[in-house]
Formats: sequence, C-alpha cells, structure tokens
Amino acid sequence: MSLRRLQSRPGSVLRKLVTLLCGVALFLVLVGVLAVWALGRYSPRLLDASLSGQSGARLTVEDNQTNLFTGRVDYAGLVITNPSRWQEREFLRVKRLILDVDPLSFVEGGGQVVNEAVLDIDRVTIVGKQDFLVDNNAKDIGNGLKGAPSPSAEPAKPAQPFAIKHLRVRVGRVTVISGDGTAARRVVFDQDYGYEFEARDITDRNFDAKVSGPMGQQALQTALRRQPELMLELAREKLRRPSREEK
Repeated sequence: MSLRRLQSRPGSVLRKLVTLLCGVALFLVLVGVLAVWALGRYSPRLLDASLSGQSGARLTVEDNQTNLFTGRVDYAGLVITNPSRWQEREFLRVKRLILDVDPLSFVEGGGQVVNEAVLDIDRVTIVGKQDFLVDNNAKDIGNGLKGAPSPSAEPAKPAQPFAIKHLRVRVGRVTVISGDGTAARRVVFDQDYGYEFEARDITDRNFDAKVSGPMGQQALQTALRRQPELMLELAREKLRRPSREEK
C-alpha cells in the first residue's frame, strides 16, 4: 500500500471527525441564540425541555448570569448529556458560553446582530457504535433537533440575515469511544485537543468562507500538528473494521 493511499484513508476519516467537532461548536452558538428568545434567567430550563423532548438529551447550567435587558447570554458550567440509548453519560461540558447581542435587532426584525460570541468547550465526548463516525451521539442530538415538528403548517420563511462581529471558539479535551454498550467498547482517542478559532465580521453571506471552511481546515491542521498519533490510530481502526465485519 502506497504512503499516499495510507494517508488519504485516515485523513478522510479525520476530516469527518473534525466536521463533527465543528458542528458541535456551531450547535452551542445556536443554543445561545435561542436563549435570547427565552426568558433570560429561566432559559436553561426551557432549553432543557426542548432538547429532552426532541432528542432525549438533557441540558444543565451551573451558573446563569444571563441578562436580556442588556442583550447578554452568559452560561458557566453548561453540561449536555447523551440520549438514553448511550451508556456513556456525558456529551459536552462547556466552561463558558457568552453571547452579547444587540437586543433591538432581535425584536425589530431584519438582520440580527451578535456583537460577540465566546464558546469555551472544556470537554466533548463523541461516542458511537461500531462505526462511530456514522452512528454517534452528536448525530442523534442533531437529527432530533432537525426533526422537531414545525409549530404551524405555513411554508418555511427564508433564513434570517445575521451578523456576528467577533467569534471565539476553544475546544479542550476530546474523547472518542467506539462500541458503546458492547463488549467491543474501546476508547479510540482521549487527549487535550488544544483547538482555538477566531473570526470577525461574519454574516449569513460569508459564513461558509469565514467560518465553516476555515474552522474545519484549522481543526484538521491542529489535530495533525498536536496529535499526529490520531491519524495512525484512525488508520488502524479503519483497517480493523473490515476484518471484524467479515467474521
């Protein structure tokens, strides 16, 4: 097997893993935006009820300093658990989630303005079955939210324009577990990821160019630079899977 082929296979798998991590980060920013529409101090309870009803996961916040009069969502110690079908209990542990918005832009309609979005993820655990990149907890939660019933039969409205003046994301420890709930349970990866991303002047028009693309590329580079053994581990996992399926 050529070196290029060996690198391309785990590289492809690693890109899928990085895509999951980026989706997690953007999901949490969305959680903060939804809290703006909720009742400030009671928003964690409302978000927990929505998340639980749609995906079976739970959300708790240790310290909530949200003040909607000033347009600030401020959560510390935010924890999201896994849906009930997973034995591994925790999905996300967020040290701090801050969202500073222009309240009038959310009330008056038109473009919604976020002055600053800060997301500091302490730990994320991706847990899956045999093929953890296809069947995992992050997809369960995401699919649950996407599958939420529409409140009315009216046609969907066009996407709301938005602007984020400053976005900062940090991801600490990353754990990847395969074979959850089976005798084949295995910790594929468990290390400090040390990922940081920052972007300014983001809008709905340049989101892909300024966030989605650069975030994924930087996350991939960070993984290869700081944890090169992750590529080798994913390569071994990729080679082991066909032999298990043949039995």
